Amino acid sequence: MKKLMLVLTCLVVSTVAHAESRTFKKVSAEKATVKILPDGGADSGVQAAEFVDAQENDQFIKMLLADPTSTLAKLRTQIEKETCEGATSTPENPWIDGCGEVEVTNSVQTSFGRGGWMGAGAGYTFFVGFRNDGTGHFFEASHMFTITEDVSADVNDEGEYIGSVTKDLSFGKLTKLPEPQN
Repeated sequence: MKKLMLVLTCLVVSTVAHAESRTFKKVSAEKATVKILPDGGADSGVQAAEFVDAQENDQFIKMLLADPTSTLAKLRTQIEKETCEGATSTPENPWIDGCGEVEVTNSVQTSFGRGGWMGAGAGYTFFVGFRNDGTGHFFEASHMFTITEDVSADVNDEGEYIGSVTKDLSFGKLTKLPEPQN
């Protein structure tokens, strides 16, 4: 029991020790940046790879879908029109009654790289498809897309860490999947 309490205490302390603030900011229709201020500031030891964590991916996808000029929002509208006889969803109600809804799956991390303590990144792949209304609520993926996450420790002109980390999120490539073979 004492060992269990010691392990739990260590977990709580390590969780508290790695707290940070994050500020998400839209840069363009398909790019965002996150400013991360780790606890300890410039005196804290930082590894950029610690922040390659996909934590903002859901927020980034919501941003992409909310901007009608983004590739992902245009794809959603196209799929809806083709599948639902011209009907489209609204931001308040993505489900189209009597038809269904465009869905984005959870991500699969498809790449990871680390360039020392001050740089790291990852790529994530998502699938997009349509969830049909009706008895089975069948889902069929029609496209896949990638998001890249690049993290850099912020440094001064002398290359010294200044206490913050910048994460850049970018929409990558959209690919149409082959038609299913029956």
